[in-house]
Amino acid sequence: MAAPRSWIRTIATSSAAWAVLAHAAAAQDGAALSFTAAQEQLLNRSDNLAAARAGLRASQDQADAVRMLGTPSIFLDAQLLRYQKTIDIPLDPAKELVQSSVDGFLASLPALLPNVPGGLLDAISNNVSQGLSGVLSGVPGAARLSTEQILFRPTVAAVAPIYTGGLITATKAAANAGVRQADAELASAADLAVLRLVQAYFGQQLAHQVLTVSTDNRDGFERHYQDALKFEREGFISKAQRLQVQVARDAAVRQYDRAAAEYETSRSVLAKLLDEPGAVTPTSPLFVGAAPLEPAQIYVAAALADQPELRKLDALRDQAAQGVKVAQAAQRPKVYGFAEYNLNPEDAFLIEPDWIFGVGVHYTLLSGMNRGKAVSAARQKELQAGHAVQAARDALETATLRAHRQVETARRQHASLAINIEAANENMRLQDLAFREGQANPAEVIDARVALSIAQTQRAAAAYEYDLALAELLIASGRMQQYGDYVARSEKATP
Repeated sequence: MAAPRSWIRTIATSSAAWAVLAHAAAAQDGAALSFTAAQEQLLNRSDNLAAARAGLRASQDQADAVRMLGTPSIFLDAQLLRYQKTIDIPLDPAKELVQSSVDGFLASLPALLPNVPGGLLDAISNNVSQGLSGVLSGVPGAARLSTEQILFRPTVAAVAPIYTGGLITATKAAANAGVRQADAELASAADLAVLRLVQAYFGQQLAHQVLTVSTDNRDGFERHYQDALKFEREGFISKAQRLQVQVARDAAVRQYDRAAAEYETSRSVLAKLLDEPGAVTPTSPLFVGAAPLEPAQIYVAAALADQPELRKLDALRDQAAQGVKVAQAAQRPKVYGFAEYNLNPEDAFLIEPDWIFGVGVHYTLLSGMNRGKAVSAARQKELQAGHAVQAARDALETATLRAHRQVETARRQHASLAINIEAANENMRLQDLAFREGQANPAEVIDARVALSIAQTQRAAAAYEYDLALAELLIASGRMQQYGDYVARSEKATP
């Protein structure tokens, strides 16, 4: 019977070895990236960040677009016109004027011609009066003039706002606040992208450690099971005890299968996040800071000073304040200067000037918009934004303090679990040795191996919780760009 048992043990050991080698090979078949390199790749390839950058550029262009508001606007206008004009001119007043003038002239003839006999002067006056009457009777009482022609009318005009009720200033300020909002949104998007990277990158490292622990646990229980088979045949343990070991072995196999599946899932998540066609091999291990963090209030002060989400809300509040000024400007008159020059004065309307300039005032007396309600609505939006900023500050302070406590809790748990693992390893060694010599109960060796597996998994999980809580703390405090520094100077977390 020794040969079959030896064959079974050899097959089991070989299978376990091949499984470990297969996973080791799988872990090395992707691009090897440190966390810093993975972060740089993510920031360059992320579609969310590309969208946020485009939004920032759009806001900057919008601010540039309104930067010159308030300067004169110059227009070139060219028109090709065909027109007809009809004018009715009354002639009766002119006829009366001519008659009156001639009558006055005839009345002054004796004085003008003193030596001419009176009869001759009367004859002259009669002849002139009759001739003039005949001429004037042939002239109609009115004349109609009509003209039709084609004109080319090029003009240059300029309009300059003098007073707009604050509209221009508010528009520029709102555009600048929009730039600050877009910049904060980009920073926030970058922070969230790095947080997802922390979850995926160190999540894969955690999954790999859990898989390693599960592999060791499965292989250990396989050895115990083979020993139990031998002891059952030799009569040292009962069938029930052998079944107890087999149940534990089967549970370890199922745990290993779950760990393997979760590890493969974590590899897919990280590869997808980094836009890699194949798997990614992280080279930065799980880490834990050896020393406590700085006091929580330092992080709180940093959060309230420069956290991207808070900067975004501040910018929105500023835009709301400018919205009030824009609504108020609609209630005020507008003063502007204007000028126009005809580039083709030789071919212009008779009444059209060659050039013109002046000052104008525009005021809307009545419109379909209730301007008072518009101002009230804008004030409510400003009030809403102000309350949102204060609520965000309170929530940010709470989130920062909570994340700081989570980081410190995870750091202390990771340190304390080192003693648990050392004790579990020693207990496992003793129980395994005793079981091999037939001096230990199967339940004792099962409990020892399960305790070791749990302690190793808990310590790896504590390291992951530290890494994730640290990322959340740095995001809350607006210092996420420092995460790589913490990775570089912290200690490697070993299970």
